[in-house]
Amino acid sequence: MKNTMKLKLLAAAVMMVAGTAHAGTAYVGVPPAALVQQVGTDGSVTTPYDFGVIGTSATVLAVTVGGTPFGSFEEFANFTIPTPSNAVGSANTYTLNLLGINLLEITGLSVEVWDSVHPLGGTLFTTFPGNNATWSIGALAAGQYHLDIAGRFGPNAGVGQYSVALQAAPVPEPETYAMFLAGLGLMGFMARRRS
Repeated sequence: MKNTMKLKLLAAAVMMVAGTAHAGTAYVGVPPAALVQQVGTDGSVTTPYDFGVIGTSATVLAVTVGGTPFGSFEEFANFTIPTPSNAVGSANTYTLNLLGINLLEITGLSVEVWDSVHPLGGTLFTTFPGNNATWSIGALAAGQYHLDIAGRFGPNAGVGQYSVALQAAPVPEPETYAMFLAGLGLMGFMARRRS
C-alpha cells in the first residue's frame, strides 16, 4: 500500500513536469557526436525541426516530448537532399520502466516522408514505424522534403523520447555505369589476352 502511494506520487510528479506537447528538447547531428547540436525549434507546424542536408552519414534527430497519458502528438521535420539519392530511414522509441510502470513511453510511433517543406508537401513517399528497423524511402530527387512524426503516450507516461535517423546515398549517373562496364570489359580483355 505504501509503495503504491509512492508510485502514484512519482507518476503525478512526472506528469506535472511533462507539460504539453512540443515542450521538449531536440538534438540533430551526425554520429558519433549525434547529440551535440540542440535544435532551436519545437517541431510544431510553424517551427518544424530541421535535419539540414542529408548525406552518406546518418543524420539523427533525438527528441524528448511531453504531453499527457494516453495523449497523442504530431511533430514535423524538414530535410534537404543535395543530389538524386537512394534514401533510408529508421525510427525508435525509448521506455523508462520503474517498478513495472512505464514512466517514459511512446506507442505507435510512425514517420511519414513527404515532398517539399512542411506543410507544403503533396506527395507521400512512404510511412515507416518506430521499430528500429531500417526502411527504404526510395529514390529521391534533389530538393526539400519533410517528415510528419506521430505517436501516443503510454497510460502512465506524460513524457516520451524518440529518434529518427536518415541517410542518403547518391545515385550514380549513367556515365559512371558506362565507365564501370568499359573497365570490366577492358579487364576481361586483358585476362583473356594473358591466357
